Amino acid sequence: MAEVGLIFVVLLGLILVGIPIFAAIILCAIIFMVGMDLPLNLIPLKMFGSVNSFSLMAIPFFIIAGNIMAKVEITDKIVNLSDALVGWLKGGLGHVNIVASMFFGGIQGSGIADASAIGGMLIPAMEKQGYDKDYAVAVTAGSSMLSPIIPPSIAMILYSYYTEVPVSKMFIGGVLPGVTLAVLQMIWNRIEYSRRGYNIPTTKFSIKHLCVTLYHSIGALLMPLIIIVGIISGIVTATEAGVLAIVYGLIYGFIVTKKLHVKDLPDIIISSAVTTAVVMITIAAAGALSNVLVRMRFQANVANFVVETIGSPFGGTLFLCFIIFILGMFLDPTVLIAMLAPTILSIGNIFGFDPIFYGVVMTIMMQVGAITPPVGSFLFVACGVGDLPIQKAVKPLIPFIITVLLTLVICFAFPSLVTFLPSLMG
Repeated sequence: MAEVGLIFVVLLGLILVGIPIFAAIILCAIIFMVGMDLPLNLIPLKMFGSVNSFSLMAIPFFIIAGNIMAKVEITDKIVNLSDALVGWLKGGLGHVNIVASMFFGGIQGSGIADASAIGGMLIPAMEKQGYDKDYAVAVTAGSSMLSPIIPPSIAMILYSYYTEVPVSKMFIGGVLPGVTLAVLQMIWNRIEYSRRGYNIPTTKFSIKHLCVTLYHSIGALLMPLIIIVGIISGIVTATEAGVLAIVYGLIYGFIVTKKLHVKDLPDIIISSAVTTAVVMITIAAAGALSNVLVRMRFQANVANFVVETIGSPFGGTLFLCFIIFILGMFLDPTVLIAMLAPTILSIGNIFGFDPIFYGVVMTIMMQVGAITPPVGSFLFVACGVGDLPIQKAVKPLIPFIITVLLTLVICFAFPSLVTFLPSLMG
């Protein structure tokens, strides 16, 4: 295991000196392949093999669909609807931020896109109303965790790809945990609202206003509904649902709102291609490094230690969560899924956990690193949007990290929270 430890030391060193994560992973794989006297032609072979999959085509499709909807100002509609639903409560725009992220997750499935789109609107608005900037950024970063949980989730597509656990059931299994997390975050937002002494005026709840905003938002909300119903009914696969989402987005943009124009399509395609490329090159790089780790028996050693040395299902899972939490501070969730998903499935099966349940909760756990310093991607985006040094957002963000961990505890206490909806699919 000393060699494995050295791999992570080298990898973290490369990342901390400023080398992009995907390049650091590839460089680390090359260094250790040379040291192990392995042929370097394995690098491109493993990289290509890691992304050569029909299942992964769902990722660019959902990204394109999300960008189409963003182009037709769907974020405005989502924020307005969220404001009508919860903006009248004490906690105001903090609640709106959380609920808007939940809706946005049903369209895009990307925490980075969530932090950028929702944060771009609500961080300035929260500041203008009197919220501290550090808290506005913390709410945005924390609530962006909802996007990888609420379907369609890019993270769950990746987990399903590496484990062959049905992605449709993974999607549906994430619904109730996502709602639970949103509720916990709203509870903390209300507590912090009082603790900080905020007394920001709110508008009164109006059924008429809610109905009007719901009417204007119905076109946007239909997209996640079409995706979920299509997958649950078995009419479409997750990849086909992504195509269906694009078709719906084009119809909605060109015909319903008429805010989408042909001249907008090149920008949408280029933006989607860039985002997809970032995800795919990271997956490809992780595939090369995972091959090195397999040859060093890293995954096998972790599984053996958890199962044979610890032995207890919950003790072993707690240890696995601890390892994921520590690694997540330095590695992108995409890398963690590529390296650990098959091992997690194997450990879950040995301990007797339902594959859907274990897959959903561990996928959520692997996303926590995206909001923890020093390299949390969701946190970096939220701080960038809010023009706030990352160190100033960490303290107010800690309770939101705790809400994610508490959601996982609740899921283990009540597994049906994850398994109930997938069980209805048969």
